[in-house]
Amino acid sequence: MAKVKTGKGPNTHSTWWCYIVAAVLVLIYMLPIYIMLIRSFKTLQDFAHNLALPEVWYFDNYKNVFAAGDIWIGFKNSLILCVETVVLEIIVAAMAAYGVARSSGAVNNAIRKINMLVMMIPGIALLVGTYSLMVKMGLSNTLVGLALLSAAGGIPATMFMYVNFIISIPVALDEAAAIDGAGVIRTFLTIIMPQLKAVTVTRIIMAATGSWNNYLMPMFLLQDKSKFTIILVIKAAFSRGNSAGDMPRACATCALGLLPVIVMYLFLQRYIIEGQIDSSVK
Repeated sequence: MAKVKTGKGPNTHSTWWCYIVAAVLVLIYMLPIYIMLIRSFKTLQDFAHNLALPEVWYFDNYKNVFAAGDIWIGFKNSLILCVETVVLEIIVAAMAAYGVARSSGAVNNAIRKINMLVMMIPGIALLVGTYSLMVKMGLSNTLVGLALLSAAGGIPATMFMYVNFIISIPVALDEAAAIDGAGVIRTFLTIIMPQLKAVTVTRIIMAATGSWNNYLMPMFLLQDKSKFTIILVIKAAFSRGNSAGDMPRACATCALGLLPVIVMYLFLQRYIIEGQIDSSVK
């Protein structure tokens, strides 16, 4: 039997160096988290190097954070903000995307182009105008106003992903539902929306984590400490740490504040990847 000669293709070269580069990048990325965690278990009198393990593992930093109560206020406000933002963003973006995906003409094309343009504008560029508008509308220093602002910032990207999915759904399903007597809203809720599970889960996760980690807008809009989100609680903890020297307690506050989103990513990262891949393919 003749031996088949195999040639070298683009995917047959050795890629061992890729794993080394990936490992180095992971270590660089994890270094600040490692320093934060190690510092949170140190005492004020422990002046060892930031990379060194604590001389004595001091767990009272976490006990003091829980006892102070600020972190509970931050958790509550951030949870309220996440729920409000996700509900507004998903409902508005999904319904708008359905109308855009099922329409045609110059107006529809203009709407899609404007939506793409809005996605490219950084939020910080609109900070002054946005803050002035929120003050005039009486929505500053409120979680509802912050949720409206966060949802408005996420709607263009969510709408873009929904449009790509809805276009791939045959229009014949809408026509069959119309023949059976279903209206537009009922068709959307019972026929279209159930087929958007992947992108919906993805955008829910991304909107929730985005609002949980949002720092810029809460810092400018929220002045009342009772309305502080978890990120502002962490900021206040590090501000006190710089003045009073209680940096270990500030690191403990930061570790507890980041724990919910880390757990969410670990358990739901599969849905994020699947939803983004499906969106790009469609």
